Amino acid sequence: MTDSLKASTEGLTIIDQARKRRGWTKTSTACWWQDAHTSRATLRRFWRGERIQKEAFIGICQAVGVSNWEAIAQSVESSITNVPELNSPLIDWNEAPDIEHFYGRTQELNQLEQWMTTDNCQLVVIMGMGGIGKTALALALTDRIQSEFECIIWRSLVHDSSLANLLDSLLNAFEQKTLKNVMSSIAKLIEHLEKRRCLLILDGLDVVWHRVKDRKKYREYNAFLRALSFHNQSCILITSSEPLPKWEDIVARSQQVRCLTLQGLPPAEALMLLQAGGFTGKEPGLKALSKLYRGNPLALKTITPLIKSLFGGDVKKFLFQNTLVVGDRLQVLLTEQFNRLSESERSIVYWLAIWQEPISLYRLQTHWLNLSDPSVIWQGIAALESRSLLEKHFSTDEPSFTLQPMVMKVVTEKLVEQAQREISKVVRTSDIQHFKLLRTHWLLRPGTDDIAGDLILSQLQEQLWLKYGSALPQTLSEIFPLLKEQPPLVVGYINCNLVALFNQIV
Repeated sequence: MTDSLKASTEGLTIIDQARKRRGWTKTSTACWWQDAHTSRATLRRFWRGERIQKEAFIGICQAVGVSNWEAIAQSVESSITNVPELNSPLIDWNEAPDIEHFYGRTQELNQLEQWMTTDNCQLVVIMGMGGIGKTALALALTDRIQSEFECIIWRSLVHDSSLANLLDSLLNAFEQKTLKNVMSSIAKLIEHLEKRRCLLILDGLDVVWHRVKDRKKYREYNAFLRALSFHNQSCILITSSEPLPKWEDIVARSQQVRCLTLQGLPPAEALMLLQAGGFTGKEPGLKALSKLYRGNPLALKTITPLIKSLFGGDVKKFLFQNTLVVGDRLQVLLTEQFNRLSESERSIVYWLAIWQEPISLYRLQTHWLNLSDPSVIWQGIAALESRSLLEKHFSTDEPSFTLQPMVMKVVTEKLVEQAQREISKVVRTSDIQHFKLLRTHWLLRPGTDDIAGDLILSQLQEQLWLKYGSALPQTLSEIFPLLKEQPPLVVGYINCNLVALFNQIV
């Protein structure tokens, strides 16, 4: 018997069905090649219909639950021409992360595949909030359509990335020497992308362009995006938590660009993900858990081991705590998005955190101090909605808006931190100009007198008690004289906030 085997077309179909049942990707699920005691590269060769060592072939089949490996192997008599081959002399996606499970997203995968293989779009963007599964979807898509391309390059962008470093890395993949300037590098990259049909994945590109500070680099970055959107036969797939700059201009210049905004998993697919984490699927409250976290895959993966560890897997007991746990990784992602908000966008999310429930545009405008142009709020709402940070409700003819629960938790924490810092600065300097947030926002939800039960005031009180202890009432009382004889617009909501806080602690 031969020491090497290759899969038949029918065998690959059987293996494909088996891996889908397990929620595995073709080449990005680490436990597959680990259980088979082989490598990722060998698994990729298996999918390309190439010959691999018999032991590795059997291991790949058995790891996915197919014990009859003989039914998967191509017979010696079969013609080599019947085997699907990936004509890909250049495969550089070692930076692509491994994913444990991938479920659902059938509609999104079909849409992306049509754009990239049927419509031949040159630039496709997957956009969505942190943890929503952009990278996992890009991996599953790459697994699915890799045979359509002559070369595949994956780049995962990190915080120390720059456009120049990215271009150098991409040119190195083509064995191209580093060029002296960014514009020359862009031109040379496009030249390579025009020579053959490549799939270039830029995962987290927003990390790069948020580092752009000066005007020259901003122009270079825009030139990079414009160049990617036309004049090449390749396809560029980008994941981003933010809309790309000048996106409207790019769309206007080229009809071959598309953007998919990714939402949370539907209940059925979220249930499959929870089952993969160890739940049987029959536990009461799984649907409510999925709804609470809005089908966010990272959030569900994070909360699953906590529920199993602290609550013995009892989802209802966890839900009874009436709290929301945001894991460290998701906290970092959402904090990064928060830090990128403009001043007006941040003001809006602060008001939404104060309200803790949907609020209409009209009502939001009434709280704004000295609002001369309502379009500032409209544009801010649109920008936040494009980042998938908001939820829209239609209880009346007029839409109302609130924050996604996990975003609400992060923004509330940031609001309390900012308020505490402002009070501490004013106490230290006796200068009320340090009041920013406390001047523009009333922390007690307008229209309510439930000071004792107000979430934000309670959290702020706790932070201040930790800092000032029993001296807190006296410390706050010393601020009031600083507000005397100040114009109303200078005082804003400061006095209201201090009175509410003072009444809560005395």
